[in-house]
Amino acid sequence: MRLKLPLISPIAAAVMLAAFPVQAEKLTVSQYGRIIATLPWAVALNKGMFKEAGLDIDDITAGSGGGTSLRNMLAGDLPFAEIATPAVIAGVRAGIALKIVMGSSNHIGELAWAALPSSGVTSIKDLVGKRVAFTNPKSTTEMVIRSALEREGLAGKVDSLPIGGLGPALTALAQGAVAAAPLTDPALTLQPEKYKVLFYAHEYYPKFTWAVGVTTPDFAAKHPQKLHALLRAHRKAVEFIYADREGAAQVYAQVWEVDLAQARALLPKYYDWVHWSRGDFSKEGLDAVVQGLNAVGELNGPFDWSKVIDQSFLDEDLRRPL
Repeated sequence: MRLKLPLISPIAAAVMLAAFPVQAEKLTVSQYGRIIATLPWAVALNKGMFKEAGLDIDDITAGSGGGTSLRNMLAGDLPFAEIATPAVIAGVRAGIALKIVMGSSNHIGELAWAALPSSGVTSIKDLVGKRVAFTNPKSTTEMVIRSALEREGLAGKVDSLPIGGLGPALTALAQGAVAAAPLTDPALTLQPEKYKVLFYAHEYYPKFTWAVGVTTPDFAAKHPQKLHALLRAHRKAVEFIYADREGAAQVYAQVWEVDLAQARALLPKYYDWVHWSRGDFSKEGLDAVVQGLNAVGELNGPFDWSKVIDQSFLDEDLRRPL
């Protein structure tokens, strides 16, 4: 005998769905809450811009850089991430199907390599025979330090090694495990007496498209409206940052856990650099990435950006000839 199951009314079904809501998605943003380039995502989350765009994003996963962030994206529910451009190129060359859909920043910002004042290391040339840190393999920090050493004629004379992130790199520096480590704000500006800056990354790369928004071709094909909404939310957040400096400082103070006065002191130079991209790319910045990767042997010749960059999800006024 077949059992008869009771019919469920539409109202009852709605109640059941409300009791078991669809799980919200997490966004992967490399070094989120650690580097100022990620401020637009903090603004979008804190100001409800994801919700306004129809997106159910309630949290952001802070990848530690390089291939780690790429793996986080591919393993997550939302196959979109902001990660280092060299890591994307490495993934593509390894056979991973990826699509770059936005530029996140075309200026490398305040990234620097620093030593302890007591170490006696005062310039990049003092690193000969010593160990220097970067975050992760294929990350922007690896490319910059190797390129800087190459340009100074120090390739093969300094031991460069991955530490696992900016925080671990500073810990290694404090413990004497490395002679120099990558350093960014807020520590660089708020505690300048603690470190001796050896060089700034932008001294070697005035324009550098070091971070991009990336997804999979499958997600782009199946969810174009969702992807476009995500890029529009990011653009809206960037425009908020440029239009409302006080509001941006408040979000920065909250997410980075610094005083509001400190946030106000940190941000001005980033406005001067036009540090946050609305999504548009810089040809000069992309060329710098290729040049740097060639200099350290990660590429051998040009890179065809047309095979991996898709600007169709950007607003038309942000699309650039590349």
